[in-house]
Amino acid sequence: MRVTFVMMGWENLSIQYISSYLKQRGHEVQLAYDQSLFDDKNYLSMPFLAKILDQGNNIVKQTIDTKPDLICFSVMSVTHQWALKTAQEVKKHINVPVVFGGIHAIICPDEVIEKEQVDIVCLGEGEYALAELLDSMGKGPIDTSIKGFYFKSAEGEIIKNEKRALIADMDAMPFPDKELFAPFIPIKNYYLAVTNRGCPFSCSYCSVSAQDAVEQELENFKKVRERSVDNVLEELRTNKVKYNYNWIDFRNPVFSPSKDWILEFCIKYKEQVNVPFRIFSHPLLIREDTSIALKEAGCFAIQMGLESYDPDIRNKYLHRKESNDQINKAIRIMEKVGITYSMDYILNIPGQEEPELRAVGKLFSELKYLYRVSPFLLTYLPKLKINEYAMQEGVLSPNEEGNINQGLQGSYMDIGSDMKKERRRTMETYKLFFRLMSFIPRWMKRMIHRTKAYYAFYYLPFNFILRFFDLSMVVRDYDASAYARNYWWWFTKRFDPKHPAYFFNKLEARGPKNPPNDRFTSKLSPAEENSF
Repeated sequence: MRVTFVMMGWENLSIQYISSYLKQRGHEVQLAYDQSLFDDKNYLSMPFLAKILDQGNNIVKQTIDTKPDLICFSVMSVTHQWALKTAQEVKKHINVPVVFGGIHAIICPDEVIEKEQVDIVCLGEGEYALAELLDSMGKGPIDTSIKGFYFKSAEGEIIKNEKRALIADMDAMPFPDKELFAPFIPIKNYYLAVTNRGCPFSCSYCSVSAQDAVEQELENFKKVRERSVDNVLEELRTNKVKYNYNWIDFRNPVFSPSKDWILEFCIKYKEQVNVPFRIFSHPLLIREDTSIALKEAGCFAIQMGLESYDPDIRNKYLHRKESNDQINKAIRIMEKVGITYSMDYILNIPGQEEPELRAVGKLFSELKYLYRVSPFLLTYLPKLKINEYAMQEGVLSPNEEGNINQGLQGSYMDIGSDMKKERRRTMETYKLFFRLMSFIPRWMKRMIHRTKAYYAFYYLPFNFILRFFDLSMVVRDYDASAYARNYWWWFTKRFDPKHPAYFFNKLEARGPKNPPNDRFTSKLSPAEENSF
């Protein structure tokens, strides 16, 4: 069977893992991809340029041209509305079952299956579930009793099946199918990888925590399911030969909670791969011995989530139990070792006030190896604990919570969630101040903080200054420079007649739609009727 994944904005490792497994099972996998230049829900948001370069029709044409038996969207909350719009346009031309999966569908399956564009919702990991679904389609009408899915029958009846067990052995999975994205992503610029699934922490603002709440009763559930060091290195060696990538971006929420795993990895990585890499970490996981090992192995940056420097807010609203002493210890270790690092910080948390922001601004201004501060305006995502606290504080209304579950909120990379005008300007002022710290020497940081000169940002055009800072990062930051190279590559492909994203590819007018899809049985079997 032929399945087409439809994706926008950035490379997706989940799709790559699913693709490898499906190909292993004999199915054909295609990708329809829209880079959504300047509205990629990931790094840049410039509505004027995004409108000029919009290729909504192109992604529909790509999807149709693959002649799929099944169409799949891996959906995050910020891409949910895009996926619905795209699926609706595709369905005007072909009658093919549409599956929505990904973290938004896992967390909000009831809201997703109600949409007329969606025929099937995948309730968890897609490898085994989609393989069984495609096997079923190859034999005739879809078996709507397959675990791990919600189905919508031809009559519109919703069939809710139980979830599947999680994958127990990460090493049993084939390596991600980079070849699927190679026509759309210049993989040489940087290599995206993960070494585990899950996260050892339960932060109230993170969708991984909401996913844990959904999956914690499932068979094989663990907070972290880790690949072996040798399995990870085999993937990296194999694809280094194939793609000759410049550096590796490990995108796990945290690189590894295991000290022994990190030390083994660093020794072998230096010998077998030896290209620069970046990791994500947490203050409670920063140790001196592992930091030294990471630096010697080629780690050029640790991205650490600080999020709030007020211990009461951090504990009450964010479910972050570390103390300021533990945070400061982690920072001292990285400063002592001399490994460069960045810190994420959330603005507009309920109860957050200026004294906290001034205090953390002072901290940032004193640090030598802090090469970037990444401030984000808080975005409320579906079914999170922090939403409950915001409701109690009167920050969110029931209507706003409903919109959040439909993916109608702003992006954390852009405007965040709604707030009052005066508070927004204050938070934007500190966001610009913290971003400025990526470009100026320590003496200037200290001077600006001491004189409160950052208040000038209150009166300056926020979006213009922020975009200027974003673009300035290109000359001094691995991540930003790679993103800029990718953007140029994507832009040039828009004018390559041989590329699927060619700007002047037109969606041809079509006649009546294909006959109604007969993949679904017309009504439930007696066994299915008895299961409710």
